[in-house]
Amino acid sequence: MRAKLPFYQTTIMANFAQTGVVVFSLPRLLSENIGTNGWIALLICSFIAAFNILLISFVYRLSKGRSIFEIAQSALPKIILVSFFSVLAGLWAILGSLVGKEYILILKSVSFPALHPAYLYIIFEILVFLLLTKGIIGISNAAVLGYYVIIWNTLLLVYSYHDFDMPRMTTFWFKEASHSLKGWLEVYIAFLGYELCLLLFPYANEKSRLIRAFYIANLLTTFSYTLVAFISFGFFSIHQLQHMKYPLLNLLSYLELPFVKRIDDLVFNITIFRVLVTNVLYGWAALETMKWLIPAAKKKWIPYVILAIFALAALFVIPSTLEKTGQWLSLFGYAEVGVAFLLPIFLFILLLIKRGRNYA
Repeated sequence: MRAKLPFYQTTIMANFAQTGVVVFSLPRLLSENIGTNGWIALLICSFIAAFNILLISFVYRLSKGRSIFEIAQSALPKIILVSFFSVLAGLWAILGSLVGKEYILILKSVSFPALHPAYLYIIFEILVFLLLTKGIIGISNAAVLGYYVIIWNTLLLVYSYHDFDMPRMTTFWFKEASHSLKGWLEVYIAFLGYELCLLLFPYANEKSRLIRAFYIANLLTTFSYTLVAFISFGFFSIHQLQHMKYPLLNLLSYLELPFVKRIDDLVFNITIFRVLVTNVLYGWAALETMKWLIPAAKKKWIPYVILAIFALAALFVIPSTLEKTGQWLSLFGYAEVGVAFLLPIFLFILLLIKRGRNYA
């Protein structure tokens, strides 16, 4: 019998899945794609994410705790499912690896400019694989520990009130930006991670309150994103934000605290806990999928080898520059947005068809 996730740990883990290193560049993304007072767009994206979680809740109620693999297997031929879930496993494995790679490249440029990023990335991936072997319960425990380490980060933004100027917000809404579907998707990608809820069905029960945990996590993510964006739009002008690579790091570098000299370095370095859990969760999703694809009689280490191949592909096949890595991450992020919406709809339709046959 599988161990079930506690509600508290599930909520924190879901928040870690959503909130990542993108928060450091989020004000720039909002200023470029949404424009003046772009922080309001986060509330719109949060509502869309909440609607997507609602779609997942329909699947969860009808599935009665069955995994997405059991739901699909009961209605579709195995050959179709193998192809479909193989693509999903590859998407999740590479997406998680790219999240880690982007963080490592930023860390290298900020703290270790003379070190080759491959060394940092390999060490990071060793941590990922060690945590993967602990299973989803171990991952949730690690998320809770990381949460207590970095929760105080948000309080640091209070020290920026001296230079916060409300007129910088301007009275204009969504101006001085090139509005496009691609731009909105770039912002919405920051909310991804909640779709991994689909893989947690077998690990939840009534006490887990799985869907409620992801709703609360979405609210926590919305609050932290909106707070960072709101303060950034009042601290910098719209044109300054559009020319900064990582506005949050620039903002933190202005803060002067008596107990630490470079608060921006400290905050970014401990963000590794969030990035690690995000990478591990996407890797876990890929691992669960590959374990289903490969018969139980096979060697247990085979899925880990396949996952390592995907991680190495993200490291060596994709160019190790921040610009190229960001482009690939956006590309896979667009695909993940499609998965987040279409997969629960697809499963919901299968469950309705199955239910109709049972009543017939």
